[in-house]
Amino acid sequence: MLKKLLVVLCVSFISLGTLFAVSEVEQALPLLDRAAYQALEKGEILDAETVGGGQVTQLFVPKTEASKRSLIAQNAENGFSIAAVSYIPYGPKLKRMDTKEKQLAVFNAIRAISTQEGLMYISHRAGNKPKVLIEKSSYMEDEKDLNRLLPDPVATVFPRTEQSYVFQRDSSFGGNRYLHTYTNSDREIFVEITNISSLKVFGIFTAVPKENLSINMATYLLEDGLLLMALTTIEDRDPKISILGISVDLPSAFLRRITALQNWFVAQLETVERK
Repeated sequence: MLKKLLVVLCVSFISLGTLFAVSEVEQALPLLDRAAYQALEKGEILDAETVGGGQVTQLFVPKTEASKRSLIAQNAENGFSIAAVSYIPYGPKLKRMDTKEKQLAVFNAIRAISTQEGLMYISHRAGNKPKVLIEKSSYMEDEKDLNRLLPDPVATVFPRTEQSYVFQRDSSFGGNRYLHTYTNSDREIFVEITNISSLKVFGIFTAVPKENLSINMATYLLEDGLLLMALTTIEDRDPKISILGISVDLPSAFLRRITALQNWFVAQLETVERK
C-alpha cells in the first residue's frame, strides 16, 4: 500500500512539474486559447488588429505598461492598431543571469539599433519577396541635427526611464526621425517609438503625418524565456490608402515590419549568447 502511495505521489509531482513548466506562458497571457499557447511554444508569432472591431489586449501581459497602451489603442475611435507577441526561450548564458543582469543585457540588445541596417522584410511591391527594409539606422544628438549621428549607447546600469532620438532610412518611407521613450520595471522593458517627421511615400506624399505613428515594443521576463510584445498604432488614417493608383494596406505593411523587428530581436539575443 505504501509503495502504491509513493508511486502516486511521484506521478503527481511529475505532473505538477510539467504543468508549471507549460503554464508559464499561460499565466502571463491568460486570455489566449490552447492553440495559441501551442503556437507560441513552437516559436510562432501571434498577431491581431483592431480593424473591423478586433481586439488586441489578449496579446499583452496584464498590468504591464504594454497592456495599458494596448487597452488605450483598442478603445481609440480614430485610427487602428496592429499587435503581435512571441515567446523566446533563454539560451544557456541568459539562463545563468539573475533578473537584473537579464534586464540590462536585454536593454542593451534592444538599443543596438545600428544592427537593424540591412534588415529584410517581405515586400508586397517586390512580389512578396524579401527586400531590405532598413537602409540606415543611427542615434541622433538631438531631434534635428543629422550631421552628427551617434554610435549605439551601452548602459552599465539598468535605467527605469530613458529617451533617445533616432534616424532611420527605410525602403518604403525614406529617411525619418523618431523619438524612443523607455519605461522600464523589474520584468518589463517598454519602448514607445514616435515619428517626429512625416512618413512619406516616394518622398512626396504623406502616408503618416508627424506624431501620428506609435510603435510600442516590450519584453517581459519569465522564468525560462521572455515574451516580446509589439503594438503599432496609426491615428487619423484609414487602414487602406491609395497614392498614384497604388493601394497601400497599412495594417499589412506594419505587421510585416513588426515581424521583421521581432526576428531582428531574436538575432540580438543570439548575439548576447555568443558574447
